Amino acid sequence: MVVITDNGTPFANQRIHDFCGEHQINLKYASVWHPHTNGQAEAANKNILNILKKCLDGARTHWPEELPGALWAYNTAPSEDTQESPFSLSFGMDVVIPIELEHLSPRVEAAASFEPEALQTWVDENDDSRRVNLDLLEQKRELAALKRLEHKRRVERYYNRKVSPRTLNQGDLVLRRRLLAGSNLGVPKVEPNWEGPYIVREVAGPNAYYLMTSEGAQIPRSWSGDDLKRFYA
Repeated sequence: MVVITDNGTPFANQRIHDFCGEHQINLKYASVWHPHTNGQAEAANKNILNILKKCLDGARTHWPEELPGALWAYNTAPSEDTQESPFSLSFGMDVVIPIELEHLSPRVEAAASFEPEALQTWVDENDDSRRVNLDLLEQKRELAALKRLEHKRRVERYYNRKVSPRTLNQGDLVLRRRLLAGSNLGVPKVEPNWEGPYIVREVAGPNAYYLMTSEGAQIPRSWSGDDLKRFYA
């Protein structure tokens, strides 16, 4: 199992490292200041944040009270890429939302209006249908995974047509964008925007690099190529 997390102290500590080692969990960290490298989680967080913004209507401090409703909306709404909701992929059926019980949707009204004998027949038939849905659930999940992969490839093709990749190699000299931990404002205007030079110690992956100083000291975590630029001595 691979777990990708940010660089926060709740995850970047010895206790978590020991736990992951004991349970054969491969713990990986997103590049500093680039949490979108954990794409699936960040996409979910973005959608939940958009739902919260619509619920809050300016009362930003009340978001904890609105979070359960936002999570419910996210988990019961079909996603654009799979055309399935997280709930249906987990349980093999569409959720019955509270408003259906209050105003009696057709499927709820049908179950509520049966005579006892007919209702028992409906329950038995529904149980059989439920078993079939559960038998087909794994196939449904595989189809959703294929749809998600195809959607991802379409997005990648669109992105790659518009972006020229900037690659760095091991041993290259680079400058690193100065960032203040815990701040979205960058560095003060009077401070330089870039620091270094550093040396690319290792290519961690697409657009992600490990750095070291000119003295050979390793810089913790990987860094996104978006925050690096080539240094010409």
